[in-house]
Amino acid sequence: MKKQTTKLGELISNARQNVGISQRELARRANMDCAEVSRIEAGKRLKPNVLYLKGIADTLKLSMVELMELAGYSDTEINWGQDFTDRRSTADYENQIKSYEQFYFDILEELENRRKTDFAIKGGIADLIDKLELAQIEKKEISNAEILDRLKELIPMIRPNLEKFDKSKYPAYDYGVFPKMKLPSNHKINAFTGEFIEDNKE
Repeated sequence: MKKQTTKLGELISNARQNVGISQRELARRANMDCAEVSRIEAGKRLKPNVLYLKGIADTLKLSMVELMELAGYSDTEINWGQDFTDRRSTADYENQIKSYEQFYFDILEELENRRKTDFAIKGGIADLIDKLELAQIEKKEISNAEILDRLKELIPMIRPNLEKFDKSKYPAYDYGVFPKMKLPSNHKINAFTGEFIEDNKE
């Protein structure tokens, strides 16, 4: 516990100095006592009040979740309950948005790569068709082995496009930022538009 609290104090102290404000100024902006800031930074306050941590997190643009974890709050205290507004900072919301932005760009890059692969496969098939048509026009025979060899070259190119998107690139999902939504049993979400649709099947 002491090691965690020391890390908490060091994190806050370093962030405060990077912002360029004193302990007194941090206390003023976070609406807390200066002595409490000093105790937290020195590692003497083992588990600071959540509201104090919230004020510090918002002032120094730190993750509230990270501060609570370093302060020794349990997963239940951090991620469960009715109201998360006092357990998430602006930085937590920004981190969640960045995670979704990165996922969006990863998807675009993946789609572009698959599109390039599709064009390459299309070109290979077109070449094979041209070769077969030319052989027919010139009344020449093209061996099955030649056709099979070309198809064997194209099959491995198709495989990557059939693979699922890498789950390690999925965005992080913070239920404190976006609490679970409970939908009526007859409602679903359109995966393409993100809109709610009503399922009238009974």
